[in-house]
Amino acid sequence: MDPEPTAFRFQYLLSIIFCIFLVSCSSADTPVAQKGILDLTHWDYRSKPTFNLQGDWSFFPNTFEPNLRSEKSPEFRKIPGVWPGSGYALLKLKILLPEKHGRLAIYSKHQATAFEILINGVSAGSSGEPGTSFETSAPDNRPVYYEWNESTKEVDISFKISNFHHRLTGLWFDIRFGDASALYKETLMLRDWDLFLSGLFFMSTIYHLGLFFLRRQDRTPLVFALFCFCLFLRIFVTEEKLIQFYFPWADYPLSMNLEYLTMYAALPLGLHFLRHSFPAYFPIKWMLLFYLISFTFSLSTLFPFPIPSIPVPYFQFVFLGGVVFAIVVLFRAIIHNEQYSLVIGFAILALIVAGIFDMLAARQIIFARFIIPIGLFVAILTQTFILSSRYRDLYREKEKLSDRLQRLNETYSRFVPISFLEFLGKGKLEDMRPGDQIKKEMTILFADIRSFTEISESLDSKESFELLNSYISEMEPLIHSNHGFVDKYFGDAIMALFPESSDDAVNAAISMQNRILDYNQRRMDQGNRAIGVGIGIHTGSLMMGLVGSGDRMESTVISDAVHLASKLEALNKYYGSSILISEDTYSRLKSPEKFLLRKLDKLKFRGKVEPRAIYELGDHLSKTEKEAFLRSKSNFERGVELFQYGKYLDSGESFREALRIYSGDRAANLYLKRCTEQIYSSTIKVQPGPDLA
Repeated sequence: MDPEPTAFRFQYLLSIIFCIFLVSCSSADTPVAQKGILDLTHWDYRSKPTFNLQGDWSFFPNTFEPNLRSEKSPEFRKIPGVWPGSGYALLKLKILLPEKHGRLAIYSKHQATAFEILINGVSAGSSGEPGTSFETSAPDNRPVYYEWNESTKEVDISFKISNFHHRLTGLWFDIRFGDASALYKETLMLRDWDLFLSGLFFMSTIYHLGLFFLRRQDRTPLVFALFCFCLFLRIFVTEEKLIQFYFPWADYPLSMNLEYLTMYAALPLGLHFLRHSFPAYFPIKWMLLFYLISFTFSLSTLFPFPIPSIPVPYFQFVFLGGVVFAIVVLFRAIIHNEQYSLVIGFAILALIVAGIFDMLAARQIIFARFIIPIGLFVAILTQTFILSSRYRDLYREKEKLSDRLQRLNETYSRFVPISFLEFLGKGKLEDMRPGDQIKKEMTILFADIRSFTEISESLDSKESFELLNSYISEMEPLIHSNHGFVDKYFGDAIMALFPESSDDAVNAAISMQNRILDYNQRRMDQGNRAIGVGIGIHTGSLMMGLVGSGDRMESTVISDAVHLASKLEALNKYYGSSILISEDTYSRLKSPEKFLLRKLDKLKFRGKVEPRAIYELGDHLSKTEKEAFLRSKSNFERGVELFQYGKYLDSGESFREALRIYSGDRAANLYLKRCTEQIYSSTIKVQPGPDLA
C-alpha cells in the first residue's frame, strides 16, 4: 500500500474509528530497538506473543555486504521508515532472546519495493528480487512469512532492500515478530478479515446494482455500487495483497496501478453519492470538476514506474479540497434539516478522522495498522441503515398512496362504471383514451320519476337532491343484483345496461317497481308525497365508447336503441302503465311465459320501417290485480287487434269485457275512449295516438 494518505475515505462512524485508533496504536510496553539491538531477555511470549520490531536498526546504504570491521560509526534508521528517492541498502537488527521461548516467526508485508529477509545470514524469503540497479532489481509486493527454531540466545535479522520503481524507499510497514503459532493465527485473521470485507463490498455492489436496474430513474444505487466496487478492488490490492494470493500472475505494475486507480476513482464517486443525497446544495459543475481532476491524475498510470507514484502526494490537496467541500454541503443540509443529513454528516466526519489517522500512520508519526477496512465496513452499515430507513418510508408512503388510489378508483368507478371499462378491454382507468369503443348487443333500461318537476317545486334544492339520492340508492343495487350496471343519470332518470340477458333487465324492472311500493310507504309515513316510476326496456345493437379530449372524457352509448328505450319509458304515461318492453326484448326472453305480459300496441317508431309491437308487464302488480290482469288478457289483446284492423265497434266490446274483469285497467279505458272517438268521428274530434317523435 502506498504510504501516503489515500484520498477516498468517506462515511465512517466516529466511535468505531476511535476504538480502532486505541487498539491499533503502539503500546507503551512494546520493546523498542536501540542502536541496532532489541533486548527481549525479559520477554514473556505467553502474555505478549507477538509485537512489532520497532526502533533503531543498523543501516548500511548502497551495499548488501557491509564491512562490519570498519572503524566508521554505523548509521541507524527508525523502522518502519522511508526516505525519498531510489537506491538499495541493508538493514540489520540483533535480537537478544530469553532463555525460554518457543518456535519463532517473522512476518513482513510488501516493502519498497523489493526485499529479502535473512535470519542469521540464511535467506528466509523474499518479495521480488533486490538489486543494485533498475535492471537487476525486480519489484514485487507479496508479503513474506517465515518460521524457525532458535536455540541460541540471540538472532540476527537482516533486510536487503532496493527500490527503483517508486518515489520512496524503505520499510513502509511494521515487521511482526514473535511466537510462531500466535503470529500464524494473526496473519490468517488479517487475511480472513480482508476476505470478509471484500466479500461484503462485492455483495453490496451486486445488491445496489440490482436496486438500480429495478428502478433506473434513481441513480443513487448505481453510484454507490461503483463506489463499493472500488472499495472491493482496493482491499484486494492493499494491506494483505489478496490479489497476489488468488492471481499469482498479477505483477507489481498491475497491483500498484489498481491501487492508484481505485484511490483516484473513489473520491469523485463518494462526492457523487453525496450530491445525489443533497442535490440542492451540490452544484453539478463541482462534481464534474472532481471527476476531471481524478481522471487527469489517473492518466499517470499509463506511464512506466516510478512515474505513477509521483502524483500521489499532490492528490492529497484534492482530497482535502473534497473534504472541505463535503463539509460545506453537509453543513448546509443539516442547517436546512434535510432528511438523513445528520447520519450522513456523522459518517463523513468519522471518515475524515479516519483519513487523518491513516495519514499520520503512513508518515510514521504514529505506528498502527491502517483502519480504512474497518471504516469501510462501518460505511456499509451506515448506508444499509439509510437504505432500510428510506425503504421503510417508501413502503409507508406506498401504503398511503395505495389507499388513496383505491379510494380514487372507487370514486372514479362511480362516474365510469367498471363494467364499462371491462367491455372496452381496459383493466385500469388510466388506460382509457378518447376513441376507445366497442359494438355490442345489449338490453337498455330507462327509468324515470313521474311528475318530478311538479314534486320538486314543492321542495327546496337540498330536499330535491335528497329525494333523488335516496331514490337512486334504492334502485341501483337492484340493477347490479340482476347483472346490470348504471351507465348514466339524467336528472331523475336512470339509464342501465344489461349485457348478458334480456331476462335480467325485465327482472330488474319488476324488482324496482316492487321496491318503489316499499319506498313510497316509508315516504308517506314521514308525511312525504309518494312517487311513481315508469320503465322502458328495449334490446338492440349499440356502440359503447369514450368521447372527449385529453382534459376531459366521458363514457357514452350511441344507438337508436337508446332513443327507443327512452320513448318506451315515456309511453307509460300515455297508456297508464308502469313497465313497457319492446318486441325485440320480448323475442329475446328465454321463457316469455314466465312473465305476466300482454301485447299493448303496435307502433311505428321514428327511424323504423315496420311497426313494432310493445308489451306491458304486470308482474309487479298486487295479487288481486295480477289475477285480473291475467284473466282479462285475452279480451284485451283481441280488442287491440280489432282496433288495429279498424273494427272499432267490436274492439270496444272487447275492452268493455276486459274492464268488467279488471276495472282498474287504465290501458283498456284508453282504448275504449279511442274506439268511441273513432265511431263518432264525424261529430267528435278524434284524439291522436301517442307521440312517437
